[in-house]
Amino acid sequence: MQQSWLEARNNHTYENGHRYYGFKAEFPFPDDKDAQASHSALDYVWRMMLDDKLFVAPLPTPLKRNHKVLDFATRSGAWANLFRSEHHAARLTAMDPTYMQRTDWTWIVHHDLEVDWPFSAKQAFHLIHAQSLGGLLADWEGFYQNAYRHLVPGGWLEVKEHDIRLCSDDGDSSVPDAVRQWQELLEEAAEKFGKRINVAGKQREWMERAGFAEVKEQVFKVPLGEWTEDPKWKRIGGTYSYQLLKSLEVYSMRLFTRTLAWSKEDTDKLLARVREELQQENLRLYSYFHVITGQKPGNAKRTAH
Repeated sequence: MQQSWLEARNNHTYENGHRYYGFKAEFPFPDDKDAQASHSALDYVWRMMLDDKLFVAPLPTPLKRNHKVLDFATRSGAWANLFRSEHHAARLTAMDPTYMQRTDWTWIVHHDLEVDWPFSAKQAFHLIHAQSLGGLLADWEGFYQNAYRHLVPGGWLEVKEHDIRLCSDDGDSSVPDAVRQWQELLEEAAEKFGKRINVAGKQREWMERAGFAEVKEQVFKVPLGEWTEDPKWKRIGGTYSYQLLKSLEVYSMRLFTRTLAWSKEDTDKLLARVREELQQENLRLYSYFHVITGQKPGNAKRTAH
């Protein structure tokens, strides 16, 4: 149900210097300026990685006036803003449960992502775009079923998801101790919270299980830092390093203090060690970023209510 701006503004909880949407612990991450800055930097990583393409699903570009697009969890609004400037003829709807963006964007629908979506069969979309939802959803299979139901026959779903987990070609022994401890505890806390974070590797399976056809997956090995010689990936790695360092508290504070019952002081100490280790010059760490596209079969029925 659409809420007024005043209701949305007041529906927040404040913990450890951060603002979280909802009076219950519905989401592990805050929706304040720090979170929006983190998501903007992550959006920039995705765009550099895909050579400034806003989507890779095989739709004719620029999109035409009859094309309808749904974007999920826009948060900073970066992807949606660029989409509107590049594909201004298409109709864009952005759906977000946490009221992170400006409230005068009338094309944003604030709605729970894990219940029936508020669109009819006549409002079915040609493209549904979801980016970096790890940690926000409990029922991923339900999400995919909803997406299938709200696409036109022949429409496309595109999911961009990455694992926060850092890897090394030399194995776990090359991941610094505090970094390894942090990411193991973060995964444990997210599992207990009920919204797993590192789910990129499961997306293709879930998409296929929901009935999508022509499913394709691209996997990118994104460096943390500027250790690679390739100029493009050096820029991407530098941005990813900046994003992760700025996001450690965003990712961690509620999960550690509420879910694992750590004190803020102990959490701060661990994150300080992680920051120090991540800035070592000899690190060769990376994360995996996945882009998965799938098509609703052309002979399928419009199934939205």
